[in-house]
Amino acid sequence: MKFRRAELNDSVKSLIDAPDDEDRCVGQNYLIEENVSDRRLDDVEGFLPNSKDVRTVVEHYFDASVEGSTRSHRSSTFDDDVNGLALLPNNLEPTQKIIRVERVDRHIAPTGELKFDELISSLKDRDQKRLSDLTNRMLNYPGSRPWFATLKEDVADDLSKKDWLQIIIDRLGLFHHYPYVSSPTPIFALMEYSAAEVIEQGNAQGIRRCFAIPTVLESQDSPAFMPVPNKTAHGRTVDLRERFPHQPSAREILHIRFEYSWDHVKRIKKWPGAETPEIMSARSRHLPLLRTETGRDDFGKIRQGSPS
Repeated sequence: MKFRRAELNDSVKSLIDAPDDEDRCVGQNYLIEENVSDRRLDDVEGFLPNSKDVRTVVEHYFDASVEGSTRSHRSSTFDDDVNGLALLPNNLEPTQKIIRVERVDRHIAPTGELKFDELISSLKDRDQKRLSDLTNRMLNYPGSRPWFATLKEDVADDLSKKDWLQIIIDRLGLFHHYPYVSSPTPIFALMEYSAAEVIEQGNAQGIRRCFAIPTVLESQDSPAFMPVPNKTAHGRTVDLRERFPHQPSAREILHIRFEYSWDHVKRIKKWPGAETPEIMSARSRHLPLLRTETGRDDFGKIRQGSPS
């Protein structure tokens, strides 16, 4: 992705040349992104015209245009005119299961009002009232931020394992949960819903296409995000750990903000933590895999002196 404003290209180059690993990852993501249309790039560059820092400009664009400040905000991510290059057709099988992992400890005692043991019992009993208390709290935030999600079938084997939570955190590239901090104890909920439910909520809002390929503009400068080539059917998660035997990357999609129901809560689990993964190693493993999976052997190659 090349900006028209030369100072933003210079900012990207300074990130790529930075001594900090995470800064370099972010700079690389801006440079290799192929799914941002010219129209959307024009919109981004209209924010903070006096700023020379690409992260500051994109942060303001995300806050105002992607997420917004109200639940009724129409995210630019799902605007056909602005983001048609990255929008996907609503051709997922209606019964296709989608999953997300949500951190929920702020809602649970001692910092929140709900009790962990009672929620575990509620899962077993499928207690609608108590699980609704949790999902109502989870959805109590402003804006209409798009959600990163994964197709359940890509991680079904992982979900069958005893240490499923640790594996999923790493396989989905949830690097923002590192470094591990034990207080309060991280607690996560596994959420599961269908493509049909997402489409139904999108239709109710007048959104024609409610799935998209994630781009650097939605990544909030995560070093564990990596763009995919243009015309790819979906994004790909960066696995934070090396796997033996080798596993394909999980498919990653963006969809509209989704209103959870109590029935979408499938598991709740405490996370005992783990050593922080080495992000540059994770990306180095991911890029050859991504090239193979997409048939783009040249993707992600950074020419000396880029961007220009």
